[in-house]
Amino acid sequence: MLLLNREDIERCVELPKLIRALEAAHRDFAFSAPVVPQRSIITHERQKAFSLFMPAFLPASQTLGIKVSSFHPGNAMRGLSAVNGAVLLIDIESGRLLAMLDSAALTAIRTSAMSALATDKLCPRVRLNLAMIGAGAQAAAHIKAMAAIRELGQVRIFSRCLARSVALAERLSIELSLPVEAVKQMEEALTDADIVCTTTSHDSPLPLIGAHQLKPDAHINAIGGSTLQACEIDPRLLGNAQVHVDHLEAACRESGEIAQALALSVMGVEDIREISALVIEQPSSATQKQGLSYFRSVGHASQDMVVAACLYNVAIARNIGKHCDYLSG
Repeated sequence: MLLLNREDIERCVELPKLIRALEAAHRDFAFSAPVVPQRSIITHERQKAFSLFMPAFLPASQTLGIKVSSFHPGNAMRGLSAVNGAVLLIDIESGRLLAMLDSAALTAIRTSAMSALATDKLCPRVRLNLAMIGAGAQAAAHIKAMAAIRELGQVRIFSRCLARSVALAERLSIELSLPVEAVKQMEEALTDADIVCTTTSHDSPLPLIGAHQLKPDAHINAIGGSTLQACEIDPRLLGNAQVHVDHLEAACRESGEIAQALALSVMGVEDIREISALVIEQPSSATQKQGLSYFRSVGHASQDMVVAACLYNVAIARNIGKHCDYLSG
């Protein structure tokens, strides 16, 4: 079994190839659906936390695995990551464990790559301004992913902790050779933003962002807000936007914005499109969309397995990670 920690995974990441792999996989999913049982959730009331158990099998690529991930928001006070867990890849022929990967690192990469895929399909290939709402691991991953698919102009970061925004802006300015700026007010970040990525821990139905704060043709990648009650974006905005999700059933069940927009009747389920449709139709980003577009990612185990398999193949080819054979005896 191959062990891949956060540092190993970062060495294996080739964002453009990973985005194209997810695109190809979603094209396959339309014709050979992945086998993904509804994920099991165990809540931990005392810790105000929860753990997720998410198996998946991809027939087209014969990829099998399970992701185990726990979310403990109180970990920040302990100096620990809020998200911890592992992804196990299983050999379909023998049932042996092929690899165990850090799930927090993989999740950040998978989520940002999915946002990049949606953005690539919906946004014109011109210099674009990016607003990042949030300054955690997902924010860093999303800025890198957006930079991998588009030339970026202004990149502005806003979060409730200015010091974290400043630290992230300084680090990514060096890593990406881009002018990345931390701002004190969310409105500063949203001004003239063509792409808006929300990666917050917002847990209230009172939305963070309304339509009046956005450019009429902005694209939104909504990532944070991990409860059914949470709305980073005003649900009423979805009635006047092109709405896309990574997985329809999961989004209706787990996204506060989608659920509330449906409850308010500002849109119907028929108005929501899965990203597989975008991939199959191959829309040209040179043809600019009309009005707002919105992509909500709730995550899906099929995507985790695509990314895990890609990282595993790169790691094997480059001799990255540590082999652990104690289970084989």
